[in-house]
Amino acid sequence: MITRIEIDGFKSFLGFELDVHPCTVLVGANGAGKSNLLAALDLVRQTVATGFPVTPGRDAPLAPRHLFHRADGRSSAVMSIKVGMIVPSADGPLPMVVWLEVERAEAPRSPGAAPALRGSVWVSSMERTGWMRRLGLPDELRTALAEARQSFVRRTGTEWVPLDGTQAPTAGRGRPGDGELLQLLHRECETWQPVTLDPAAMRRASGGSELAPLLADGGNLAAVLHRLGTEPEPGLEADLAALVPEATGVRALFDDRRGEYDFDVRVRHQGWTSPPMLAGGTLRVLALLAAWRDDTRAGLLAVEELENGLHPTTLAALVRLLRSGVDDWADMPARAAHVSGFRQLLATTHSPALLSALRHDTTGNLVFLEQAPPGHGAGPGADTGDGADAPSGPTVTRAHPLRDRRPGEDPGETVSSEQVRQLLERMGQTVV
Repeated sequence: MITRIEIDGFKSFLGFELDVHPCTVLVGANGAGKSNLLAALDLVRQTVATGFPVTPGRDAPLAPRHLFHRADGRSSAVMSIKVGMIVPSADGPLPMVVWLEVERAEAPRSPGAAPALRGSVWVSSMERTGWMRRLGLPDELRTALAEARQSFVRRTGTEWVPLDGTQAPTAGRGRPGDGELLQLLHRECETWQPVTLDPAAMRRASGGSELAPLLADGGNLAAVLHRLGTEPEPGLEADLAALVPEATGVRALFDDRRGEYDFDVRVRHQGWTSPPMLAGGTLRVLALLAAWRDDTRAGLLAVEELENGLHPTTLAALVRLLRSGVDDWADMPARAAHVSGFRQLLATTHSPALLSALRHDTTGNLVFLEQAPPGHGAGPGADTGDGADAPSGPTVTRAHPLRDRRPGEDPGETVSSEQVRQLLERMGQTVV
């Protein structure tokens, strides 16, 4: 479970910091930095899994020069991404940090040259406890984190492992705990790939393995449903019917002749209906429910533009259902030895309906992202509404959680429920 994200010099981020809750919904207009945040996590995921995922020196969409923050025609010299997390382990809930730093090459490198990459993963020293206080971690979990750290280090002799972007996740470094620490990191990062569901992909039969978790585009939904259908999953159909009342059943199918997985959904007044005839919103809801209930994908569910294809009322209900399934802080000590990943939801949206539904939650689960000049801290809810142009010049992504302001905190660092109400009214939304 991700607890902290720090990004500097990557795309729209300079000195960016965000405390991450078990359920975090990022709200912002197009271009606010929501996709960039998920892209930063995915860059770390790819680097941990297979090495730095771009070819330096090539003029390609993902060439390193496109990843560095640019302002006034100049790029940052270094980009850094640091992610704090709590990972299930044999020793208990283990606090870990992964750090990736890439230096921009002044001159184009030869094709295939390794990036100027530095990085490492380490077991948190627990010396910095501010994130635990800000996230409201209970004393029992704090104690369990400290005990798990002490047990892991004592048992393995490993506190940190360097990352060079080319090693396999299971590679050893001479100490038995190096490979174990890398395996824990690899398992955690596997689910950081943003889910961007494509109805066209979900409508096709699947010829792949049924053991694989849901792909980012949902292209193997039929195979996942077949695997879930062989296990007791009475809640899947009930959850689907609660969100899409017309859908009253799901059945997994397998074509022996073609070796392909398929499925049907029973639709009220239509009977069993094949995927090509289903609405995109129904497919999206079904895929998200399948991914959420799939133990092979336990961990972070990162969903980009959650509202795509969904009715506003369905969207709010879906978020409430997914939120009810996240792992609470208090549950982690007991669950750490029995799960492969703690369930967490990180979703992006610019839906006013969802914003209205969540506006009374002042725990920090709802976070506004905006583009603002460096040092600007007014927050999206503080807009004057007088039609004035936004400040000119370079801008960066800033985060403003919806929560109560802490003593001594700058008013612009957070957003209040009243500011959200005013923002919704300026957007033409009826607020009750």
